[in-house]
Amino acid sequence: MLKSYALKIIFAFVLWRIALFIIAYSAILILPIFGNRFPYWDMMLSPTGLPSWIWGFGNFDGVHYLRIVTMGYESSQYSQAFFPLYPIFIKIITWYSGNYLISLISTNFIFLLALFVIYKLFEIDFSKKTAFYTILLLLIFPTSFYFGSIYSESIFLFFVSSFLYLLRKKNYLAAGIYGFLACSTRILGLWLILVYLIEVYLENRNQNIKQLLTVNIVAGLLLIPLGLILYMFYLGVNFNDPLLFLNSQPAFGAERNNFPIILFPQVFYRYIKMILTIQWSSLLFFNVILELIFALFSFILLLFSCKKIRFSYWLFSFGCWLTPTLTGTFSSMPRYVLMMFLLLPLFTRMQKRYYIFFVILFIILGMLLTALFTRGYWVA
Repeated sequence: MLKSYALKIIFAFVLWRIALFIIAYSAILILPIFGNRFPYWDMMLSPTGLPSWIWGFGNFDGVHYLRIVTMGYESSQYSQAFFPLYPIFIKIITWYSGNYLISLISTNFIFLLALFVIYKLFEIDFSKKTAFYTILLLLIFPTSFYFGSIYSESIFLFFVSSFLYLLRKKNYLAAGIYGFLACSTRILGLWLILVYLIEVYLENRNQNIKQLLTVNIVAGLLLIPLGLILYMFYLGVNFNDPLLFLNSQPAFGAERNNFPIILFPQVFYRYIKMILTIQWSSLLFFNVILELIFALFSFILLLFSCKKIRFSYWLFSFGCWLTPTLTGTFSSMPRYVLMMFLLLPLFTRMQKRYYIFFVILFIILGMLLTALFTRGYWVA
């Protein structure tokens, strides 16, 4: 049975990857003018000699990662906003060359591995059928193309899902290692500290404190934030600012702030004002509506799921939603909500007609967003 589902996952992944390329190729005919909404594409992507429907999956953040790989963090100002582990992975896998095609293939391979881990993770609490249908929902999610792009989403997903699976299996030291890797990839990895503490308590609540303070449990916990701490140490030594990953955020548009913290109601109010003032026929208006819809939809899903899923899963999903909003914008929210994948099994419990509705909606919106992204128009 396991072999059967493994083949199904591989088949679904291959169809997903082919579909993305077909959409990107078709987008050239529908959107012949390249959006050109980000720098360095003419230096890092078009010189690859690949057709644009392939190198288009390196748009936006992809060029920053490739520049870090080939030229280091000194290559461009504010590149320190991007955490180091994904560039290190690409640098190793491409033998320091930053070869685009190898980078894309390896990123997709990591995503496939993540799908297997997620399947095993959901299989702990759900049936094999539910676990597989959840994998399908993740593949057709409107912004799933980021998993197949030169972005850190795929490798972060692999680290987080591996962390959760090992944690549920009480392999605390190995879970801590994956937590360390996640914190070296995205700041969202810090939420895994709370997840770790909750799961350790739930699985060992009948033991006293002394029994809990084993070497494996303590070492696993201490390993998680070490990824961020090491990156901060690097930034402090080389750039005299250990918080440069935060202080670089305002440079990436949408009036993103690092300090002070801005709360959700303020961000919501700001978006309502933009909707009322921005010309409705502009691309900016579309982006504002898109970001607001994803933010509100995921927030409603969080409210609905509060008592329906494992609390540690819910807390991590909440953290993935909350963290980007604290900078004062919903910008990139359509991409950030990908890390709320732990909520997806809820869709499989819906009545069939609602499930089908969301499947169709996800596919249509996904085709549109993939086309825009690969043609150089901002999505998230």
